[in-house]
Amino acid sequence: MTLPPSDHDALSLETLNLALGHVPGYAPWRRFDPGRHVPLDQRYAALPVLTKQELRAHFPHGFIPHGRDLQAALASGEVEFAKTSGSTDDQVTLVFHAPWWEASERAAWQLNARSAAIATGSHREVVLASPRCVGPGYTERPLSVAERTLGRHLYLNQKMNPATWTDADVARMAAELNEYQPVALEADPAYLAPFASRVERAGLAIHQLQIIFLTYSYPSRAYLRRIRRVFAAPTVSSYGSTETGHVFMQCEEGRLHQNTAHCRVDFEPWQSRYGGPTLGRLLVTVFHNPWFAVLRFDVGDVAHLDERGRCPCGRTDGLTLASIDGRTKDVTFTPEGEPVTVDRLDRALSGVEGLDAWQLDHRAAREFSLRIHTDASPTGRVRDAAAERLREIYGASCQVEVQAVASLEAESSGKFRFVRSGFPVDHTVLYGAHHPSATDESPFSVVHFP
Repeated sequence: MTLPPSDHDALSLETLNLALGHVPGYAPWRRFDPGRHVPLDQRYAALPVLTKQELRAHFPHGFIPHGRDLQAALASGEVEFAKTSGSTDDQVTLVFHAPWWEASERAAWQLNARSAAIATGSHREVVLASPRCVGPGYTERPLSVAERTLGRHLYLNQKMNPATWTDADVARMAAELNEYQPVALEADPAYLAPFASRVERAGLAIHQLQIIFLTYSYPSRAYLRRIRRVFAAPTVSSYGSTETGHVFMQCEEGRLHQNTAHCRVDFEPWQSRYGGPTLGRLLVTVFHNPWFAVLRFDVGDVAHLDERGRCPCGRTDGLTLASIDGRTKDVTFTPEGEPVTVDRLDRALSGVEGLDAWQLDHRAAREFSLRIHTDASPTGRVRDAAAERLREIYGASCQVEVQAVASLEAESSGKFRFVRSGFPVDHTVLYGAHHPSATDESPFSVVHFP
């Protein structure tokens, strides 16, 4: 479902007025609002940005509209408390309303011709991701298939890191997938890629799906290469968050289209010297959630606007993205101050023959430690090629340590970050003087994490 521009504007206005007038967490924002006589886009642009810090500070009542009884809704099951799946410092507990989430997902399915034809809302789907992110949750005790089947979803994985899967684990998951006969698979590519490799190596027969939704993390090219050796179904990136619902869906032509029926998205570009106006961040305002008012929420990722003109799929509503280029907090800087996105690193490193996965620690301005996973022999060739790719990006004088490892390092959530900096980085410099917390100083000089 898509909306005419006038309907989208009406929802944007209704949501804005509700938040500023009836949601306690936005009371401090009222002084920034220039007033109802000002054009809608200007009103939105004048407001602050909502971050996870504010959501934590005002939980649970701060973002619930006046007049709603939270305790009664919790008791009846109308809402529940849900924890987001980020790393420890990113995790937020929210008031979660399942019907809103499901409606957002159904609308997003319509933004891809194949998912629109396949996803009925009653179709069978398996999920492969960290058990701390999805399903019944993580337990030390192995759960039965019945315990891991919730509605139409079967949750396959029970371990926190795919490196800990035994051959028996892989065989069990493959057998359960074959028995369940789903039409769709929803997966974190960091889990699906090693599963595909293990299935391939073991010579296991595997049920072929009709569509694969990739979500939870950035879909590295190295991951996609491994997935596509085993699974013939098209892979489709589905983008959103627990806070915002489903925000973008990748169409059959490979571009990401905004779910305009369920959200407003304001794009805030980086400064031109850093990659703007094409690169920037997404500030999402949520429609139709009666229990959790989300206005101009920074999802925390680098968005890359599509500038190739009208998409061949014919969809024109809202923003169209070429890609999501990784987490903003995973953006590193060269010694000269040039930002380097996860996508730029992945383009370089995934091109190394034999490299299956990578993870970078940026220890100091010119010091890097790169972990790679490879089945290639000899590994020295892969290590040398990966180090050379990093020097091409950060400079020939940078110090690069490359280790071939059996497993990348997972966050406490079970997710995998691609890049970690060992020193303070101020990413607000990317946005320039118009950003209320921006600074013209070096990105290494100020501690500022969202």
